[in-house]
Amino acid sequence: MTTFPLISRVHDFWRVNSYGYPCFFSDSEKSLEAWTTLLSFFDFTDYEALKAYWSSQYAPRQLSSHAVESWKATFEEFGILYVESRSNRITITPAGIQLREAAERNDRNEFAWIGLNLLLRYPLRGPRRPKSDAHKDSDLLLYRFWYAALLDLDGYIWWTELERILCRVFQTSQTTDAINDIRTLRMNPELASHIDLPVAQRAGAFYNSLNQVAVHAGMNHLILGSDDVECPYGVTEPKRRHFIKHDWLGMVRKALSNNGQSEQCSTGGLAIARLPAAPDLTSEREYFDYLGALVPPMETNIASMLASVEFQGERVLFLSLDKHYQVLNDDTIMGAVASLCQLARGQRIILSHDEHWTHLVQGKELIDASTVKIRIRRARPISNFQVIRMLQGESNA
Repeated sequence: MTTFPLISRVHDFWRVNSYGYPCFFSDSEKSLEAWTTLLSFFDFTDYEALKAYWSSQYAPRQLSSHAVESWKATFEEFGILYVESRSNRITITPAGIQLREAAERNDRNEFAWIGLNLLLRYPLRGPRRPKSDAHKDSDLLLYRFWYAALLDLDGYIWWTELERILCRVFQTSQTTDAINDIRTLRMNPELASHIDLPVAQRAGAFYNSLNQVAVHAGMNHLILGSDDVECPYGVTEPKRRHFIKHDWLGMVRKALSNNGQSEQCSTGGLAIARLPAAPDLTSEREYFDYLGALVPPMETNIASMLASVEFQGERVLFLSLDKHYQVLNDDTIMGAVASLCQLARGQRIILSHDEHWTHLVQGKELIDASTVKIRIRRARPISNFQVIRMLQGESNA
């Protein structure tokens, strides 16, 4: 058997904000309570005035100043609003306005689409005061990884897999090993005993934080479902499994630039292989501008078509300069997420500005909500350029 586990056994775990997702389209009392709380942030621009309101007789329930702070941090995680440090001003993001307008139109699909896309932008390290050194150094897009893992693991994740493997992943470079570990574990369930929990006990902060990861990712059970079934990892393990609800599977694939309908997406390999790293944002304002940027409408978010060519027995994608990408330097290109996020690490591509060579995708990093940077290196030389020039519309050259 190959080495198991492949991932490092760090004694840390994902930590997110403590309150639930404000889902307008949920029947649960907690979700609707979260929605009511969110709407109060739309009614105030003065943050201290909002806190005073929630401690007054006019509020629907009493919230301490600390509780309002926790709600604010939670809504910031979702990209809906923010209050800059040393500021007293509540700012609703452009996408936050979109989310509320979708609710007011009773447009469930668009509401889910906007909320999901905002979650996919969230970097685990957060905007300020990282929760640990591992969080501070993380380049992981938490919820994007979660959904990519679900797609690559047959649409479901056992709670044991989240506790023992996934929650220890803090770097994009570790994600493929984590998925391979889970595949190995599913074929050899007895190996679960070889991976201790990252904490001494399940109860308390560990369980609560991972539970909120699942609640947040599913927009308070809108997109994700769960069931209580016999766990393959033993009677002492939780009987809990999370899955993407069938009605939302197509939307999730589209949001990850893998709608399963076009050739260029299917050639991109596993969803994990297409996972970009979080952007390197240097200021709080830059962070919130990225997180809360407008979400393109669902019907217009179709992955840009990329031509392909058979090269030495391999289907290779062809990208056109200016149309699909811009050149930053000899080993880096950048372009729209809709065009380039479908590329996988290790995938072979041809670039129109350097038609004498194929290139390999080395890495991916978001620059902002709509732009991705791709690291490349030259791979195999191309001796016959005629097919490439035909793809460029230069067959008569």
